[in-house]
Amino acid sequence: MEFIVDKVSEDSFYENLLIGLPKVLEKLPSVSDLFLERFSPVQHNVICAWEQKHGVLLPEDLRSFYASTNGLLYTYNFFYKESASEEDKVVGRIEVNSLNDLAQIYGYEIKSDPGVNMDGERYELKLGTDSKVFELVNLHDVGRVTLIYINHRYLPTIWMHNSAMKFYFLADDFTTYLRMCVHHLGIPFWQFSFSCDGIPEWSEVKSDTSDTMVFRLLAPAILPLHKRIEDIRKNNEQKFDEEFSDIPLNKIDCNIFRTTRPQQMTSVPLTEQSLSPRQAKKKHGKAKFPNKLPKKPFNPKK
Repeated sequence: MEFIVDKVSEDSFYENLLIGLPKVLEKLPSVSDLFLERFSPVQHNVICAWEQKHGVLLPEDLRSFYASTNGLLYTYNFFYKESASEEDKVVGRIEVNSLNDLAQIYGYEIKSDPGVNMDGERYELKLGTDSKVFELVNLHDVGRVTLIYINHRYLPTIWMHNSAMKFYFLADDFTTYLRMCVHHLGIPFWQFSFSCDGIPEWSEVKSDTSDTMVFRLLAPAILPLHKRIEDIRKNNEQKFDEEFSDIPLNKIDCNIFRTTRPQQMTSVPLTEQSLSPRQAKKKHGKAKFPNKLPKKPFNPKK
């Protein structure tokens, strides 16, 4: 989704930055009090001083962001009931820390072999002594969005760090993460949908609502994407088994390694039941396989 404004101005900058989200939210009947806080740009020498202080270089997209605005804060109120009371209010929020608040954090486990590996269906992050982690967004003390440098030779990536001290991959770069914020409409704690626990229950209001309910009301098309990855894998495996249940799996015949051939050999006609998956693909058309995993983040070992 793209939103481009021809006339260059301060308003058009934020409209492009939020990809037209305010105009979409204005049309929703239960949304009100849209608020955008404007920040001054950061001077080039201030950005260079921050990089020199922390010993890292900001990626180009994040550097351009801070050169245009020192942070981002866009909020709106959503009432999920007709009675517009404070208890029934959910605050949507898209936020990025200012450069001064892009602080380095500590307290994570150090490994001797830093990098990114696959742990089942998820990415496993290992940080080393040269790794550096910065807080990009604070998620109300239940987690944080972090900018992580595994070492100084690689560009940073975006991860969520929850209260259990575990990291979950979100995006390869800042631009992608910002688009994800807009795509999820800034619904509170949407980042937790990429963790093992999923979206948490709404904790700031004493009611029967949850963030999942907010997704159903505001963005029902997004909700199917918020299944746990383990559940998606299970469904894909079940569909695969149902579609190819009548096709036998390929197995290695140990007889091909023998030096002498059997004296009596009988030819068996090639029937449809004995077709291999590749042969079945040629006869019945292209087979449908489960969706492939997303591209794996970089691994410094390679």
